Amino acid sequence: MKRIVVAVGIGLVTALIFYLIELTTLAGAHPRWVNQLFYSGAGLGTVIAVIAIQFAFVPRTIALSFLVIAAYLTADYGKARFAASFAEDAVAGQMWYFGWHALCIAMIAHVMSSTYELLRPA
Repeated sequence: MKRIVVAVGIGLVTALIFYLIELTTLAGAHPRWVNQLFYSGAGLGTVIAVIAIQFAFVPRTIALSFLVIAAYLTADYGKARFAASFAEDAVAGQMWYFGWHALCIAMIAHVMSSTYELLRPA
């Protein structure tokens, strides 16, 4: 139980650092989404991490890594398509928006899951 609490704490501190340095904006998210991305990443990322910790390490790591990559590719594709349409393609805008939410959730869950594994006694 102590490992889970420490892993969640480190994950939440990581989310706070991402929020304070506005890492998502630097990586391509819209500046207005910074608060929303922090709250969704911290909240749902914690829930997903606590659920994922119940599974074996290798499948969990592969699944979370795949989720991070897929979410980033979705957000990046949505951003490019939205910009190319001169902000008229609503589906592309939603791909950009929800892709960033999924990316932040997956990154925080991945950090918490990896931290949990690092804290395992030898």
